[in-house]
Amino acid sequence: MREIFFNGAVGKIEGKYHHNKTIGAPIALIFHPHPQYGGNMDNKIVYNLYNIFANNGFSVLRINFRGVGKSSGNFEKGIGELSDGAAAADWLQNNNMASSPFWVAGFSFGAWVAMQLMMRRPEVEGFIAVAPPANKYDFSFLSPCPVPGLIIQGDQDSISDEAAVSQLAARLSNSIKSEYMQYYVIEKADHFFRDHMDKFNEIVDNYIKFCLSESAGNRKKDVANKKVKYRRIVMQDEPV
Repeated sequence: MREIFFNGAVGKIEGKYHHNKTIGAPIALIFHPHPQYGGNMDNKIVYNLYNIFANNGFSVLRINFRGVGKSSGNFEKGIGELSDGAAAADWLQNNNMASSPFWVAGFSFGAWVAMQLMMRRPEVEGFIAVAPPANKYDFSFLSPCPVPGLIIQGDQDSISDEAAVSQLAARLSNSIKSEYMQYYVIEKADHFFRDHMDKFNEIVDNYIKFCLSESAGNRKKDVANKKVKYRRIVMQDEPV
């Protein structure tokens, strides 16, 4: 892992980057939660996503949005942060010219930004949205959602409402109709998945391995041809 800086629209953007030297290794870009509530690229969920992608053979980048850490600028309510994300995607792709596929991931506010970036980047083939705040932000831009992905939610989340996230997952699933579109609810988990990180990590790792077991071409064919509804899978804790 190394610290990197690249130019964004309002100055430098800070990131941490893991490079996989394998030619054609997949790439992933990860966004942190709301900057005005302490969100940054060292958030535990962002950090865990980063390590899971790296351990599955990805070159992976996580960044601080403008005004966070050593990144220039000030918070811009998602508009500027999307610009930062686009600059990060350019940097990641320019440093991995032969790589495929390209995934995006985000936690809370970062999931909203990541999914907007996905809609603007046809090369993105997968996403992971952790506690997307469907009750606070407009996700209607996902009409239709171009690729399948993973949504993870806690049923005790007081920030991202489970009912709203479930509706979002169902809507995306109806447009994608793919077994690669999956929705998990972890019982007793709050917004930050406190005391449930092992289960969270397991879900993400298993999903990435599941997707990588098939070629990118087969995944795209699956989106077009399969009629598998989404699965709302409730993950319970193991008894103590």
